[in-house]
Amino acid sequence: MSSPTSRKVSIPHTVRTAAEPRQNRLFPVRLSHIEQANPTVRLLQLSIPPSVQDPGSQDQVEEPQEAITGQPEPFTFFPGQWLDVHIPSVSNAGGFSITSTPADAQVFPLLEPSDELAPADEIVAPPLDPRGREPYVELAVQKAPSNPASAWLWRPKEEILGKELSIRVGGSFVWPPSGVKLEEIRNVVFVAGGVGINPLISMLSHLNNNDESVHHHHPYLNINVLYSSKLLDTGASESALDQILFLPRLREIVRSQSQFHRLRITLNLFLSNLQDQSSPLLVQPPKDLTTHARRINQDDLRKTVSGTNTKFSPNETVCYVCGPPQMTDEVVSTVTNLLDGQKDRVFFEKWW
Repeated sequence: MSSPTSRKVSIPHTVRTAAEPRQNRLFPVRLSHIEQANPTVRLLQLSIPPSVQDPGSQDQVEEPQEAITGQPEPFTFFPGQWLDVHIPSVSNAGGFSITSTPADAQVFPLLEPSDELAPADEIVAPPLDPRGREPYVELAVQKAPSNPASAWLWRPKEEILGKELSIRVGGSFVWPPSGVKLEEIRNVVFVAGGVGINPLISMLSHLNNNDESVHHHHPYLNINVLYSSKLLDTGASESALDQILFLPRLREIVRSQSQFHRLRITLNLFLSNLQDQSSPLLVQPPKDLTTHARRINQDDLRKTVSGTNTKFSPNETVCYVCGPPQMTDEVVSTVTNLLDGQKDRVFFEKWW
């Protein structure tokens, strides 16, 4: 959902998404961690007060609606949704896709106390916080000086760490797919362009976390990831791949599933600015992904939608697409044709 720096006319996020569903409640959060994913994208963790997620907490502040229902509303979301991020000094809320999973936003299970006593001469570490880590939600924010919310979130770390913000969940681009029976799905295709990987990494991480709703129906779900990006370091050594947004996380998911075999994941990386056909990334590609020095084409989509060794019918496939508008429109059109015109099996979101 982050805006590229080249955009000349910026339409406020709340205006662009006015027709999208939103939760009714604003949640307080604290900007607790900032990490540099690459030179143009920051990963931000927004910690959710345990009182929000734990109805039994003593410091729960009751809101008017809660006084009526008697039940506070916890912070919840579906993989793929975004946040309205309200910054006190910025007039318009920013819009950023959630890149973490719903499980990350839950209170960590309490640690069981131990009755065992340590030997007298043993150095004992300080006790762990019984709540474990704070529940949080993660965002990937692209550097965009013309976007007030992005610009604020790219201020020096020491100026913004610990600041209090407010967030609201919205969006209909979600897993599980609406209007589709999960028991019918055997094949899932994820197509990402640039920062369009943001909502898809939330979905893939959620599936990697052993999503019970899927594995109840399909112990072996087939997943194809087509990710189009650019190398920030055109030297094209394998270390340059670590600079591609969320690629290290994607590769870790692939490696994890190669051991546990709950998901059959194929990762294809399309490097649109790789011109050197003798690059080590092409001649000696990594084992956990396939690299291509070009853009995604119709044949790539046909192979993943219809299958190669295993064939899939249109009724067994769903496709998620997120990327630049032109790319998204072209992929959605091609995939819809491959699925016999079934538009309800193709889900997409464009970033601006």
